[in-house]
Amino acid sequence: MAGRHRSYEGPSNSSRGRGGGSGGSSFPTGLVALGAALVLAAGGGYVLYTKKHSSTSNAGSGNTPPASSSSCGTPTTLNVDANPDVYTAVKAVADAMADPCVHVNVTSAEASAVEAYLAGTAKGGDVTSAPDVWIPDSSMWIDVAHGNGVKTLAANPTPIATSPLVIGMPKPVAAANGWPAKPFGWSDLLANFKSNKLQSAVPDPTTSGPGLAAITMLRAAVLGPAGADKTKQAQALQNLTLVYRVMSTSVSSSMSALLTSLPSDGATAAGAGGVAAFPSTEQKIAAYNTASPATPLVALYPADPGLGTMMMDYPYTASANLDAAHAKAAADFQSVLQSPAAVNTLQKAGFRDPKGAAAGILTAANGVNPAVPALAPADSTHTAAGTALSVWNVTSEQTRGLVVMDISGSMGMAVAGQVDPNTQAPLTRLQITAAACLAGLPLFGDSSQLGLWTFTTKDTADGGGTVHNELVPMGPLSAPVGNYPNRRAALNAALQQLAIQPGSRNGLYDTILDAYKTVLTGWTPNESNAIVVFTDGKDDGLNSMTADQLIAKLNALKTANPNHPVRVMIVALGSGVDLTTLSRITAASNGQALHADTPADIGSAVIAGFAGRLSDH
Repeated sequence: MAGRHRSYEGPSNSSRGRGGGSGGSSFPTGLVALGAALVLAAGGGYVLYTKKHSSTSNAGSGNTPPASSSSCGTPTTLNVDANPDVYTAVKAVADAMADPCVHVNVTSAEASAVEAYLAGTAKGGDVTSAPDVWIPDSSMWIDVAHGNGVKTLAANPTPIATSPLVIGMPKPVAAANGWPAKPFGWSDLLANFKSNKLQSAVPDPTTSGPGLAAITMLRAAVLGPAGADKTKQAQALQNLTLVYRVMSTSVSSSMSALLTSLPSDGATAAGAGGVAAFPSTEQKIAAYNTASPATPLVALYPADPGLGTMMMDYPYTASANLDAAHAKAAADFQSVLQSPAAVNTLQKAGFRDPKGAAAGILTAANGVNPAVPALAPADSTHTAAGTALSVWNVTSEQTRGLVVMDISGSMGMAVAGQVDPNTQAPLTRLQITAAACLAGLPLFGDSSQLGLWTFTTKDTADGGGTVHNELVPMGPLSAPVGNYPNRRAALNAALQQLAIQPGSRNGLYDTILDAYKTVLTGWTPNESNAIVVFTDGKDDGLNSMTADQLIAKLNALKTANPNHPVRVMIVALGSGVDLTTLSRITAASNGQALHADTPADIGSAVIAGFAGRLSDH
């Protein structure tokens, strides 16, 4: 289409996986309790993005219109950017608009691309100028834009259509899980991240409205029950980290790409493998089924008490500083979109009217429920989506990190109440820690760079110096290492073969400094450069530096490399640790020292260690 930018029907129809594997794991030992914590009861408020915004600001003006011989002289060209899913219907309405004084130029553009352009964060792309009217798929994007400093949007945008956020599922899979009698909500999806019973997928939350809506809803489901309790909030944030980590390993580039891949990648029956659950708009499910696919979909409407689901609201958002002619054109086109004929056009395409009334293809035969679903309360802060997106961006980024494991004698101590399920033999601190790392490994994409060290000390007779061994050199998980086809396999093997060095002691401080220097060398931007150290003791001071000396060296390295931060996380096991000193050390590297009392604590620390740079405010 000719216009201000190229017609944009959404990203290419190819899945963009962030890593290998299905994105799930069995979560043995170390993550069992953590995974169980994700099955959170409903509670905690949430957000319904169908509302009016209070921001008052300015917008750009319209472009030069084409010449015309109409009675009004030169007609006014109104440039409208509409989200791809609603583009065809909006364009049909515009093309039928009988007003010789207004030419409505409708262009298909992802809401995320328009928001990035308005916020000045776009790096190329198809959007090259601000629209006179913007119709994103949700008011979430307006909140994100305001949060990113955009001051060019008129207040109080009005929805032109609605479509509930649902969980899409192949009909045979849904039936096997009790549909339609048994509901399926956000808590069920959270539980599924632990069990991996159903392979899940998500359209990229950074570019897709349903993806952004899903991570915002899941954030509410995880954090809501914590209330104002700071300790519970901290644990819930770690749980959210895990949820987002699992999701980020199975990301499609767009909603359209995800649906396009379903005939080959979707589950065709219960237990058959393939994508079996994903966030979507109701409209997409109904439209998909009108093509009579071999495996039809159903829309599941989350109705968790106190949570419900979100209504995508397609707000008609005009620029605030249009000249009189463009302001009138924008108002006239909005009136046309609100006419019965236009509402009928949108409903035929699978959208509900602004009040939620369903018609057209929204029928049970097309896998949807025309009744208005349970909806969540409004987000009065206008920050929920932006916060969820910020946390997602941090959590889902690739990792470049080093796992450093203490194998001194005390790591061989048995942990009370923990036994091997097959042999009933007591499990040691080292065995439980290795199991937690094995469980956490699938949460890192193939492009992540990981490595594994062990450390201990020489015998006193040999001088007692620190010894650290590089079992697996740091590098991409997908790259071959030695006799292993990839580093992931090498790490799995090394973690399962870890053994203590009886009688040895702890050379912690030297090891931390050497690990820091190793990660700093070759520091990579746009990744989490981190070190996670597992230890059950304190430095024994055998020919090693003091804690104060280590802190001074870390501060010097940080000062010399201000743009290359490396986080040091220390997971302290057992009762013989000096958490105060360890906290001073990690504070010098923007990290954290965590005391792990239980296997679940260790599992949480595996994730927090690499993706724990989170704040939720």
